[in-house]
Amino acid sequence: MKRIFVTLALALSCLGLAQETFLGLYLQGNKLGYSSYKQSDDQLEGKPVKRNDSRTIINAGLLGAAMQMEIQAVSWTDGNGKPIKMRFVTSSAGRSQTVDALFKGNQVLLDIVNNGALSKKTLTIPAGGQIIDDPLTPIVSGGFSVGTSKTFYILDPTTATLIKNEVQLKGPAEATVKGKKVSAIRVDVLDPRANTTIYLSSKGDLIKGEGPMGIEMIPESKEEAMGETSAPGYRPSIDLALITSIKTDKPIKEPGKLGFLKMRITGRKLSRIPNDTHQAVVGSGEKWQVTVHPQRLTASPGATIVQARASKPGWNKPSHLIPSDSDEFKKLSAQIVAGETNAKKAALKIKAYVQKQMSPNAGIGVLREAGEILKTKEGVCRDYAILTATIMRAAGIPTRLASGLVNWDGNFYYHAWVEIWDGKRWLGMDSTTPEPQISAAHVKLSDGNVEEAFTFTFLDKVKIEVLEARRW
Repeated sequence: MKRIFVTLALALSCLGLAQETFLGLYLQGNKLGYSSYKQSDDQLEGKPVKRNDSRTIINAGLLGAAMQMEIQAVSWTDGNGKPIKMRFVTSSAGRSQTVDALFKGNQVLLDIVNNGALSKKTLTIPAGGQIIDDPLTPIVSGGFSVGTSKTFYILDPTTATLIKNEVQLKGPAEATVKGKKVSAIRVDVLDPRANTTIYLSSKGDLIKGEGPMGIEMIPESKEEAMGETSAPGYRPSIDLALITSIKTDKPIKEPGKLGFLKMRITGRKLSRIPNDTHQAVVGSGEKWQVTVHPQRLTASPGATIVQARASKPGWNKPSHLIPSDSDEFKKLSAQIVAGETNAKKAALKIKAYVQKQMSPNAGIGVLREAGEILKTKEGVCRDYAILTATIMRAAGIPTRLASGLVNWDGNFYYHAWVEIWDGKRWLGMDSTTPEPQISAAHVKLSDGNVEEAFTFTFLDKVKIEVLEARRW
């Protein structure tokens, strides 16, 4: 859910406003924070540019813990709205990530500082692609008729990737703002992760922004926007993990022991989710059948680490937030594996190590680098997965991240784990639980490195029907 707020905040980050504007952030009518935006004239390398500043504060509950997050973004654009430079600073619970982006021709040069760890990355803008700082620029500038659309790319600082979006001008519509109906012009921003609906006045002023699960961003005065969420001791009344969970039509008994699960999922296009040996996905439009049948650990002894590494060399390399080539992680992995040469057995040792060392802390809202996770030994499921993947790769075991849903207490919750290549097959392993075997209650939405695994489709307003569930 945190990512959804970031996506919506970035979509509204610059609306050509000369004066500072404040927006209240709401989730199903509950105040969760605010955003502020301002555009001004500036100089960059002696040339006149437009500067766009935004700041978003989120105060939310997550798994019973309070989570506060701040997102600051600054961008410099030329007279046509083309970005020249951007800076994003995301902070939460004393952790932070800073992303500086420099746009040079068809490349975006990134300098990333994640909790003190420095890294660089270069992104290539797809041929014919256009990066837009503000998705509403082609609409408010005129020449954009009802029923037409335009594609563009935005920079996602969380995963340091370019995300293709489409903006559609829907035309006259009616928006409900705090119980009152208002005439507006509707604009849809289609994002593969989560869609945004923006309502504008006939003059192009923002009336309201809407995201999934009842998220709303509404223009307010500074005092009203900051309001109660800025008061000492404020705690939100809604838990994000619970509000984003998906209830099945009937309960699944002992989900941790499931070996087979067949479901019908309706209400969302699922063509982008993995269809592999872990799960079969069949359907079209917004009607899909997902059959989860994870590989059983005991079905094969697997191969040696050397053999596994040779057959999947690409999944041994360090990547964004996964510094598996560092001396620290190479030494640690050797200590944990302790001479074990079988890939699967060595992986289980590493999984058990992470599960015992880590402690849950849902108050951390920043995506973190493995070194910082190892130092603090706390975090949420994605932190467990990033740390596990880093140690696995340092040991020579091909590993990728997986994100999706896990069933617990009658609902599906968003979750993350890893998959290792044992020389014969991909095996799911979940370091948040002591159980060695991943169950059929784990439904994958994406897999890969951080960039791919944590860029998944948010399943808003879907219906899940359990067709068949069997234990091992």
